[in-house]
Amino acid sequence: MNVRHGEPYIDGVEVQRRYRISVRTLRRWLKDEPLGFPQPFRINRRFLFKVSELDAWDARKGAAPEAPETAKGLPIVSEVIRTYGEFVKAMTARRAELNMTAIELDARSGMQEGYSNKLEHWQKSEHGRGMGTDTFPLWLGGLRVGIILVDLPRRPRVKRAA
Repeated sequence: MNVRHGEPYIDGVEVQRRYRISVRTLRRWLKDEPLGFPQPFRINRRFLFKVSELDAWDARKGAAPEAPETAKGLPIVSEVIRTYGEFVKAMTARRAELNMTAIELDARSGMQEGYSNKLEHWQKSEHGRGMGTDTFPLWLGGLRVGIILVDLPRRPRVKRAA
């Protein structure tokens, strides 16, 4: 949280965490004038939002900003995941949220040293690896997360190869 002129501010990433939304949703909210979402100001490439304006918007909408959603009484720590790439991105974000290095994750999960780095960069290098049946529970356990399946209101879109 930043403070400017005695007023606390948070950046766009923190706003996304606060409302459990993606960057696309945040952009859509900012363009939707009838929604009345507080507008940020920009410093370099960062968007900063006044916390007081967000709190006022929450009060107007009847939302509880800091109340996390739960499933089976446990806090939800990611958005809906529809693809393997989104899964890897969520797992990488979770590791960063826990302030854990890839080597620490390897040690905690019981994976070979350097393996979680290969999992996180599965598409980006010739040494990347996709997750297998043996690795899946180790990776989840190392980050202290689980998976809950839910019915989606509509069928997920499938990207077609160009």
